[in-house]
Amino acid sequence: MESEIWMGTVEINAAASESPDAMKRAFTVVTMWAKHYDEFKRKSVQMVESHGWKLLSIERAAPVPDDRIFSNDLEDMLERTRENREAVIFGTFHSYLK
Repeated sequence: MESEIWMGTVEINAAASESPDAMKRAFTVVTMWAKHYDEFKRKSVQMVESHGWKLLSIERAAPVPDDRIFSNDLEDMLERTRENREAVIFGTFHSYLK
């Protein structure tokens, strides 16, 4: 099985900058090279835990179709992913309102 570029949304629990003891939920889009969902998940967990965060969920993780056009931000992420097969690229983090 060949690697291909995958994209998915990950939800995390991270330390809040205003109070490091408090946790804050957020989500972001992630792109990376993977062969299957399990590899996408493993790499996502590694990326999240390397920042001291906790992975809560993964949604809509799937190979990126060749014929789809994305927003400029996502196209930039995909281009950086194409250039570095080892990278796990994550986009803007969005936190939930309290």
